[in-house]
Amino acid sequence: MAVETLSNITQDEVEYARMTTLIKSQLDYQSGMAEARRSGIEEGREEGREEGEEKSRQYFLELLNQGLTIDEIKERLQQQAN
Repeated sequence: MAVETLSNITQDEVEYARMTTLIKSQLDYQSGMAEARRSGIEEGREEGREEGEEKSRQYFLELLNQGLTIDEIKERLQQQAN
């Protein structure tokens, strides 16, 4: 009886350790995925900002090539913003 009880306790401890390890692994995975998502979102935002800045530069150069002055370009950009 004592050996059987000890065996049951040992089995319970082994099962507890296995479940604890499984839960920790799942939490680590979920945490890693959340961090990867945050990182990907930030990377996408940075790429979007860079693309927007490049388009703005190209538009500015296009207006300069059309012969507009800096003040005329400012005025046009302000009109577009409103």
